[in-house]
Amino acid sequence: MELRHLRYFIAAAEEEHFGRASDRMHVTRPAISQIVADLENELGVSLFDRLPHRVKLTAAGQTLLPRLQTIMSDLNQALIMAKRVGEGKSGALNIGYGSLTLLHPIFRASIKRFIERYPEVTLSLSEIVSLEQHKAIVDGKIHAGFMHFSPQTGTAHKKAQAQILPEGAKAFDHFLIQYGGLGVAMPHDHPLAKRKSLSLVDLANEHFVVVPRSSVSPSYGQLFTLCQKEGFEPHVVQEVATIATQLNLVSVGVGIGVTMIGKHFTYPEGVVVVKLKDISYKTTFELGWIKGTTEPALNQFIEIVKELAVSMELEDSPQ
Repeated sequence: MELRHLRYFIAAAEEEHFGRASDRMHVTRPAISQIVADLENELGVSLFDRLPHRVKLTAAGQTLLPRLQTIMSDLNQALIMAKRVGEGKSGALNIGYGSLTLLHPIFRASIKRFIERYPEVTLSLSEIVSLEQHKAIVDGKIHAGFMHFSPQTGTAHKKAQAQILPEGAKAFDHFLIQYGGLGVAMPHDHPLAKRKSLSLVDLANEHFVVVPRSSVSPSYGQLFTLCQKEGFEPHVVQEVATIATQLNLVSVGVGIGVTMIGKHFTYPEGVVVVKLKDISYKTTFELGWIKGTTEPALNQFIEIVKELAVSMELEDSPQ
């Protein structure tokens, strides 16, 4: 028994006429008659009473028809769903991000555009720090993640990636959204807030709020080394877990914070970020995933991020 046997039977049953069924299925009338006869022979029962100008379902045929109609409807829906998932128009997608990502419009714009274009895809967002996102991808918690790295953490983390890759995976891939540098976050009414740029030595008498485990801004040790080169030791008054907390404490006057600065980043109300000059410290903002991933919805999301990077004319974004 083949699928066409069932399709031809349903057409003949619904039309109650082999000729009309043949027109509907775009085959000859003898083809419909033969297929129905083959199905009856296989089942060992008659499905139709052959009348002079039409056919009529027997009791066996009446029992079979509604069940086959349900099966064929489910089959068609399954095929449609498989096609939409294969085209990235349906399914599920989980994207990771950190608190710093929330400060960049490409995150908000990419999420908004993806939802508008692919409303049938279930999009989930997971807040995960950059240093943990590659493992989250391997563990299947997220498909991709927005990540930020400093020169030191970026190099060390990429060396460690090969150790957590699943069997058969080639490598991690990424799209570089933009490079950044270092700036000093301070309250808007701080005496240095109106300066266009600052040197570290200008901060010798300031109180610092630091994020020791940040993947992008200097840890306490890195900050100490940078400041020591300028002839002073930083006065750290608070250590926090995230850059979001750092900026919020800066906004209420707890201290200043050395943080990432880059094109289009926006900061909390009441906070001004001034560029730090004379420091070689190039940060990266990227979207990362496992190379060769065949998840269609992820591929659609990556394309949207690339589109937005070009339209926003982000510095050093790949063209």
